[in-house]
Amino acid sequence: MSPKSLKLKQLSTSITEGKPLSIEGIGPRIHDVRTAMGMTQAQLAKKLKMSQPIISRIEKNAEACSLKTLSKVAQALGCNFLGVLSSEISLEEKIIAQAEKKARDILKRTFSNMALEKQTPNQEAYDFQLKNLVESLAKNPGPELWEEA
Repeated sequence: MSPKSLKLKQLSTSITEGKPLSIEGIGPRIHDVRTAMGMTQAQLAKKLKMSQPIISRIEKNAEACSLKTLSKVAQALGCNFLGVLSSEISLEEKIIAQAEKKARDILKRTFSNMALEKQTPNQEAYDFQLKNLVESLAKNPGPELWEEA
């Protein structure tokens, strides 16, 4: 199998499976699909009623163009443009992590004031308060959870 046909097969598999890409990868993917199909930038531009330099810019920096334009380019290549939000961790995990950060900030201020009054609780009391505060903040997340101190 030639390198060109191997790349075509890999690209075809990736496209048909709808694998998500980072925004930085969209322009190069458009370029790869277009070249794998044997289409020039001028030919794609003509299909889209755009100029060839615009296609060149999209392939170099797709994140600078609108979603509507990306969708039109994808359609001109016989593909669909699917916007995907993805994350390495669940939303629940993000909320808990933020709740823990917020709880630590709250307890730091509270315990600092208590230390000034020589009433600093022990580690067990801190851990208990932290656990309860994290649960409380994470149970019903709202804008206050994301406010910076």
